Amino acid sequence: MSSYISASQVPRSVPEPQKFIPFLWNGPEFSLQHRIFPSEHELGQLIMDSFEISNSSGATMSYPILPFGGLRAVFLFNRGLTRAELCGPTTLLKKLSLPPQSSVFCMRFLPGSMRYFSPLSACELAGQSQPLSQYLSHSDNLSSAMRRGESFHARNVLLVRTLCAGGAARFQPFPLIGQSVGFISEHRGIVRVSQIAAEMGCSERYLSRMFQEHIGISASFFVNRFSFNFSCILSWLPSRKS
Repeated sequence: MSSYISASQVPRSVPEPQKFIPFLWNGPEFSLQHRIFPSEHELGQLIMDSFEISNSSGATMSYPILPFGGLRAVFLFNRGLTRAELCGPTTLLKKLSLPPQSSVFCMRFLPGSMRYFSPLSACELAGQSQPLSQYLSHSDNLSSAMRRGESFHARNVLLVRTLCAGGAARFQPFPLIGQSVGFISEHRGIVRVSQIAAEMGCSERYLSRMFQEHIGISASFFVNRFSFNFSCILSWLPSRKS
């Protein structure tokens, strides 16, 4: 299925949010809890949001998660913790499978956050899921605590504390990436790479290289994912459901 979004599909009259939050599907067949981390939060330069999905039914459920260009920490609980992974920006192109009576906790990080977790290029994780223990110290203790966490709020607190202990509050994204993402957000993803490069005062080649290094995907692919998320969000606005 093509994910091309035309300018006519993304109206520019919609008020600009303080921070772009990728689309999350919500439906009656599962329980969804969601928290947005504002820019003024102590980890607002690293964390975008977190959410938890619970499948209380007796059948396996498939939940679609759209890639948005950032990393995700994923904790899957099924009679205890069964998986704790760090997922690259294109890892969850397919639906997330939730077994019966299970839940998943996800924390999404802002594009360009790879350097907090590793000095390697973000391309190394672009289409992969790796054990979280490779990127966070004391992750075994975190996994045990997350499994025992009594609520969505408690799991948020646990993960934020672990990140803070690792110096996350001092993290600053590469300025060119943050400014480029802000420019793309301002234009709802309906913008050419040449326009972004001109606005940033650099060449398209340099811009693309920085996107590959700090985000893990090309600038054009990032813009495409961004506009697709905006289109999904707008299609589910209450004013559009009449």
